[in-house]
Amino acid sequence: MSSPNVDGTPEISFLISNKGKRLLVINGFVYQQNKSTAKYTQNAHTHLPKPERLVIRKMMTKVKTRVDRETTAIGQIYTEELVKANLSRTALAIAPTAREANHGLNVLRRRTTPVLPTSVDFNIPSRYQKTTDGERYLLADRIQPGGEKVEKRLIIFSTDEQLRLLFTSPHIMMDGTFDSCPPYFEQVFSIHGIKNKQSFVCVFAVLCGRSTVIYKELISVLHQHARRLDLQFRPTNITTDFEPALIKTVADEFPNAHHIGCYFHYTKSVYRQIQQLGLVTVYHDDEDARSSARKLMALPLIPLNQIERGFREISNNAPDSIRQLIDYFNRYWMTKVKWALWNVSDVDVRTNNIVEGWNHRFNRLVAKYHPNVWHFFDCLRKEEVVVRQKILKMMTGAKKNINRKDIIFQQRVDSLASDFNQNKINLGDYLQGLSVLIGAK
Repeated sequence: MSSPNVDGTPEISFLISNKGKRLLVINGFVYQQNKSTAKYTQNAHTHLPKPERLVIRKMMTKVKTRVDRETTAIGQIYTEELVKANLSRTALAIAPTAREANHGLNVLRRRTTPVLPTSVDFNIPSRYQKTTDGERYLLADRIQPGGEKVEKRLIIFSTDEQLRLLFTSPHIMMDGTFDSCPPYFEQVFSIHGIKNKQSFVCVFAVLCGRSTVIYKELISVLHQHARRLDLQFRPTNITTDFEPALIKTVADEFPNAHHIGCYFHYTKSVYRQIQQLGLVTVYHDDEDARSSARKLMALPLIPLNQIERGFREISNNAPDSIRQLIDYFNRYWMTKVKWALWNVSDVDVRTNNIVEGWNHRFNRLVAKYHPNVWHFFDCLRKEEVVVRQKILKMMTGAKKNINRKDIIFQQRVDSLASDFNQNKINLGDYLQGLSVLIGAK
C-alpha cells in the first residue's frame, strides 16, 4: 500500500483504464478524471485501499502500453508482463487470465494498428516511416513501371547516418533473405558497409522480385541520395552471392569496382551439387572422393593465374566415384562463371558470412516466418536502434572481437600461400593443405 511521502506531499502516479483513459493514483487510491483542475484536496477515506487491485492495474497498464506500441503477439506480451510483475498469491488469483484479458486488448490493438494489407498496394503509416527517435527512416517507396497493377513495389529504409557510412565504405556487401520477408514481397535485401573491419547494415529494402530492373532501381535511389548528401556511391570492392541478375547489376552500375563472389556461397553451392548428384554417402565414406571435393572448394583460395592448372590437377587425380561432380564443376564454374568472380585469393573479406550472421539474427528478432508487414516494419525500427548504437561505438573507438578460429585459419592459408610462392611446395601439396584446412574449419 502506498503512503504519503516523508514531507507529507501525496505520492502520485498514473494508470490507463480499460477504455484507454488516464487514471490518477494518489496514496494507493485510484481516481477517474471528471473535470480538468489544478486543485488538490485531501479528504479522509472511509474505505481501505486495495493494494492487490492497484498492482494488477499497474501490470495491465504496462501490458496495454506494449500492445499499443508493439506488434508482438498479445498473449506473449501478457505472459511476459505477468511474470515480471511477480504478483502475490492474492493478486495472482484476482488477476485476469490471458484469455479473459484478450478481448479488451484485441480491441485496443485494432484501434492502434492498421488493417493488414491484402496486396502490395497499401499506405505506410507515419509511425513506420520514422525511427524510434522521430527521424526520417523511409527513404523511398516506388512502384516499378510495366503495367497498371501494383505488383513491383520497392520500399527502402535508411537513415542519413547509415547512408553516410555506406557511401564512405570502400567495401560493401549485398545479400537477400527470404524467411523474414512479409507477404506479397519476395525478399528482404540488405546492403552493408565495411569500415574498420566491422560490418554495418546501412540499407533495408523490401523487394517484389530479383530482377536486374529492380536492383538497378534500388541503386539509382542510392545514387540520388549520395548526391543529396554531397557524396559519391563508388565502392572499391563489392561482395555478393552468384545470382545472375545481381551480378549484371553490379557490372553495369559499378564497372570500376572489384566484384567478389561470396566464398561461403561458393562452397555451399558445391556441396549442394554433391547432394543433388546423390554423392553424399560417397563424400562421407570415401576419403579420396572427399579430399577431391574439398580441393574444388579450396580452388578459389589459390592465385587466379593458377586456377586452370589447379583444376586440371584435381580432375586428373579425382576418383571415378565423383566424376559427375568434376564434370559439373567444369561445365559451370570453369565455363559459365568468370574465374575472377569466384577467386578470393587477394581479398581480406572473402565471404558474406558477416551478412549471413546478420540475416540469422534479424530472423530471430522477427521470430516469424513471413511476418505481417506491420510487425516487420516494427522490427526494422528496432534494428535501426541496434545499428545506431554500433555506429556510435565505432566512432568512439570500439573494436570488433575477431574469432580466434578465423584468425588461425587465415594464418594457415597465408602460410601455405607463402610456401607455394617460394617453391617450397608444389601445386598439388598446396591444394591438399587447403583442403585439410577446409575440412577442419
